Amino acid sequence: MRECLASFQERFKRRDITLWARLGNFIEDLGAWGLCVYMSVLRGCRFIAAAFASFGRWIRAGVFVRRIDWWAAFDAVGPRAVLIVSLISFLIGLILAFVGAAQLKLFGAQVYVASLVAIAAIRIMGAMMTGIIMAGRTGASYAATIGTMQVNEELDALRVMGINQMDYLVLPRLVAMSVCMPILTLLADFVAILGGALVGCGMFHIPVAEYASYTTQALGMQNFIVGIFHGWVYGIIIALCGCYYGIHSGRDAGAVGVATTRAVVSSIVWMVLATGLITFIFEVLGI
Repeated sequence: MRECLASFQERFKRRDITLWARLGNFIEDLGAWGLCVYMSVLRGCRFIAAAFASFGRWIRAGVFVRRIDWWAAFDAVGPRAVLIVSLISFLIGLILAFVGAAQLKLFGAQVYVASLVAIAAIRIMGAMMTGIIMAGRTGASYAATIGTMQVNEELDALRVMGINQMDYLVLPRLVAMSVCMPILTLLADFVAILGGALVGCGMFHIPVAEYASYTTQALGMQNFIVGIFHGWVYGIIIALCGCYYGIHSGRDAGAVGVATTRAVVSSIVWMVLATGLITFIFEVLGI
């Protein structure tokens, strides 16, 4: 009996030690995770501040960027993205019109699909789809290109030569994205409306003149401003996320893939958060 009691007490002591050890490990891991989050936020804030400081120096003509660098940045974001943005936006317009008209037809109001597509595309959907496309296309390219430079120690070479990484790598991409994204958003809006018109006039037999009239009535300057502002914000987010994860990439081949994935995912997450915040602000302002 005494032996059984002693064995039970020994097992209880071991279990107690194990529980305290697990609790200690959990607290240690929690503290390490909190420290990592704090350092990541601090590093991100420093990067954003450095990027906008570089932009400010460029505005004051304190930064020289070669013409070929400007051309390469705008060419990658603008002309080469027109086809894919147009294709996806056209398909989105088709889907919006088909789903909306199918439901509105039950009430004999399928003509209002023109207003539905116009408002949805111009106010948010055009900018959002363009942002997602550019995050997967251009944002990933930024992270992969700069991450490869990190692996090849080219960033270290720039630092040794006294060349500012923000001025040389981030500034052209940030300006190109912030300028081209609103333009691509307008293109996406127009193409989406054309896709909706094709479904509304072709499949649901809405007269072209009537469809155009309802579309024109739905369009408003406020909706255009909201959509363009969304596109501009998305462009800044995509450029910052792509360059940030590229510069802070690891020094092996696998790290480039990780940086590319993080850039795309982070861009989409921040775009969704920005959409919610902007929508709330515009709702409060009555826009």
